[in-house]
Amino acid sequence: MKSILPSFSALCLTTILSFSSSLPADEKKEFATAPRAAWPHETGDIPASDRFTFGALENGMRYVIVKNAEPPKRVSLRMHIDAGSLYEADDQRGVAHFLEHMVFNGSRNFPDPKQLIPQMERLGIAFGAHANAYTSFDETVYMLDLPNLAEPTLKLAFTVMQDFADGALLKSEEIDKERGVILSEKNSRDSIQTRLMEQQFEFLMPNSLITNRFPIGIEEVIKNAVRERFVAFYDYYYVPSKMTFVVVGDIEITEMEKRIKETFAGLKNPEKPAPEPDLGEIPSGTGFRAVVFSDPEVPSDDLSLLKIEAAEPKSDSIAVRLEKQPLAIAHAMLSRRFSILAKEENSPIQNGSASRGIWFQTLDFGSIDVTAAENRWEDAVSILEQEFRRALEHGFTKSEFEEVKANLLNAYEQAVEREATKQSSALAMEVISSINDLKSLSSPEVDLRIAKSGLLTLTPEACHEAFKQFWDTPDLTLILTTAKESDETKAKLLGLYEQSQNEKVEPKAEEEMVAFAYTNFGEPGTVVSESRIEDLDVTQLVLSNMVRVNFKRTEFQKNSISLVARFGGGKATMPKDKPGLDQLAGALLNAGGLGEHSEDDLQRILAGRNVGAGFGIDETAFALSGRATPEDLELQLQLMCAYLTDLGYREEALRQFRKALPDMYDQLRHDMGGAQAKMSQWLHGDDPRYVIPPLEKALSYTEEDVKSWITTQLKEDYLELSIVGDFDPASLRESLLKTFGALPKRAEQAKDYSTEMNIAFPNTPQEKAFTYESQIPKAAAMLLWKTQGVGDDISTARRLNILADILGNRMREKIREELGATYSPSSQSQPSDSMPDFGFLLGYSIAKPEDLKTINTITLDLGAELAEKGATEDELERALNPVLSQLEEVERDNGYWLGTVLSRSQAEPKRIDWARGRNKDYGDITLEEINALADKFLTKDRAIQIELKPE
Repeated sequence: MKSILPSFSALCLTTILSFSSSLPADEKKEFATAPRAAWPHETGDIPASDRFTFGALENGMRYVIVKNAEPPKRVSLRMHIDAGSLYEADDQRGVAHFLEHMVFNGSRNFPDPKQLIPQMERLGIAFGAHANAYTSFDETVYMLDLPNLAEPTLKLAFTVMQDFADGALLKSEEIDKERGVILSEKNSRDSIQTRLMEQQFEFLMPNSLITNRFPIGIEEVIKNAVRERFVAFYDYYYVPSKMTFVVVGDIEITEMEKRIKETFAGLKNPEKPAPEPDLGEIPSGTGFRAVVFSDPEVPSDDLSLLKIEAAEPKSDSIAVRLEKQPLAIAHAMLSRRFSILAKEENSPIQNGSASRGIWFQTLDFGSIDVTAAENRWEDAVSILEQEFRRALEHGFTKSEFEEVKANLLNAYEQAVEREATKQSSALAMEVISSINDLKSLSSPEVDLRIAKSGLLTLTPEACHEAFKQFWDTPDLTLILTTAKESDETKAKLLGLYEQSQNEKVEPKAEEEMVAFAYTNFGEPGTVVSESRIEDLDVTQLVLSNMVRVNFKRTEFQKNSISLVARFGGGKATMPKDKPGLDQLAGALLNAGGLGEHSEDDLQRILAGRNVGAGFGIDETAFALSGRATPEDLELQLQLMCAYLTDLGYREEALRQFRKALPDMYDQLRHDMGGAQAKMSQWLHGDDPRYVIPPLEKALSYTEEDVKSWITTQLKEDYLELSIVGDFDPASLRESLLKTFGALPKRAEQAKDYSTEMNIAFPNTPQEKAFTYESQIPKAAAMLLWKTQGVGDDISTARRLNILADILGNRMREKIREELGATYSPSSQSQPSDSMPDFGFLLGYSIAKPEDLKTINTITLDLGAELAEKGATEDELERALNPVLSQLEEVERDNGYWLGTVLSRSQAEPKRIDWARGRNKDYGDITLEEINALADKFLTKDRAIQIELKPE
């Protein structure tokens, strides 16, 4: 459960995750049953998709039902409450989010708060994964994803949703118990970014309700709000006239309509509903102004040019969509310019972007942002100002326009192709997001047709005109966010901007288009060996150059194909005298382009195509991954082969990496992630491959260091390519032989890196603390019990997963629900896949620094109790059933087949057997096996108590 806050780009306003519609103060009205606005398709000219069934009960509650077959035998339920933190009174700040917790803590049909979650788990519904909720400024949403359509599961789910709607007991004692959990959640979300965001809101919109209604609330209310204030909000806003119920899944529509009516028809509206909130004043007439926000922990210097003005509420229509299109494309073109400029030699910026957003159909804002290189914000001011003005004065080039247009059109086309296999949970959230967005639930075909109608006649000149019109205002705010501020900083910021305005800007030159240079890799290869794994529908090939290929055709994700080529030894082979070299290698491999094309060239050449390539460095292999469509599969294979044969190692990638390093190190110094990195280094025995080197050493590495490490592995080592998705096998074979089959010969066998990865786990028991520099009182309590790596024993690894879930349930019940000491305690098993003797079972809790020892002691005792007394059959059922319910769904995911089963199945044939026996093995788990593992591993003498905390 979470509260949704605005999201910031470069620590400035960019977007809010959900929007709200409210009447201006002078138009407020009251109704016995408040009328809901019509769905946009009912009043506009964009029809809703035939897939959606819309309805409403007599009490005003609306519903949407969608029959959707992916995944089979599953259904997703959502309940949208058209009220969030903006609807709170001053003495209720945080109550909307608090209520989201309280509906789980005692209700009409589940009066005992300790019983609801266990009942869900016994039916295979995992708390968090399948049952969750969130609160935003203008909405509260409850979510249940059901693992089956059995009557007990459906009955429980609808009863739960009914109780959420009007059956919460809101007992004072339960409110008091939950206060600590809410305060812990507030603490866990605290950050320098959040604090600066609140300061920015206060400056930009001092008289706006938004500024004073962040969903998480304020400590005073969380600690002291009385039950009556909870009841008042619940009675006012949890009413059918403000509810929309959504059902998406492999269901029958008439049956779901019947259930909805039986469940919710009895809900009543109050005689006099509460008025809609007055959002306050929207700033205007400010003129051009500059402001500086500073904090020593800010990791980078960020500049933003911001526009805020009143928005005209507009429901979705063809005209509205076409009106937005030119400006969206203009902002995308300006964002691309910043990306290109950032890569130039001596560029003072790391990145940049341009965007526009609408909040609550009331506030219209635009933002142009750049992140400066270390200590170069002064130089970055002119980049921001001049690129903004260049777009205003000269507009955009045809080549820029055609690139963005191609990508936009392709996105609409791919939505059409993939609609048939869209996941029910995603479709349910699409319905939810449309409610306060005032967006028609149109079909992808209609969306494509409207987009095409605009793009058909749209020109770069029209985009230029839209950009000028939108930004034609004197009311702009220039914002600098920095770590250090002096008395002169604001004046200097303003002076640099004004000075830049005196510089002449020239139009951007047209870019010459070139063809993709990598289409011929030599004589096509042949297949020298082929085997079929019939029960898993997998084909394995060995090509004449010893490249290994695994492929499986699926229809889980229509028009989508995923690929990964694993080669070499990855981190296992990294030179031990160059700690951190993998970070530079990743940057050069992914941003260094090809010999014939830079990264920016590739973006232009491949615009509108469905291809891409990204390198990863695993512990015992390098991985080159991509995703394509059937139409672009051969191009995808060509692109991957180009990276394997002609990496660019371009200087621009090295510059970008070095430019970003100081900010990354500064963030690690002030963030818990830095303490976690120290912990990982220690856990791995200070092995140099897991060490973050001093900044000076990281900056000293060159492309030659990377080349000497990976070149032989890139071109000669064992390579295994795996492909899963919606492809034609005959066409795939032909393309494979022309691309991967034509590469130079590779090694016939994969190397064994067990000696290189022989890293011992630290001795136990012991206690350790790792620190970071921060004024934020946020810390983490961690218990690590030494277990083992996967090795050849996948069965034990699976059972340790279940044991971790049992421990996690006990942690939640004791530390969160009973003591209210932390928001989201968790437990998981983390066995190494490459080190047979390295693994641990982890108990983890975010908390305040002063509570760490208490939480670790409790967690240690919970583990010891499991070791001594064992778990119960009920605990096993609650942990195992949610896992069993997900197994079938996971098997309909391309990522599972690619990453878990196929990607190294020839080098490690055991992975085929693991997949073949997985479901039965999980189903055969017994309480005796779980308790034996608890007795073996969860004893106090195998535990390491770790604290991550600020200095």
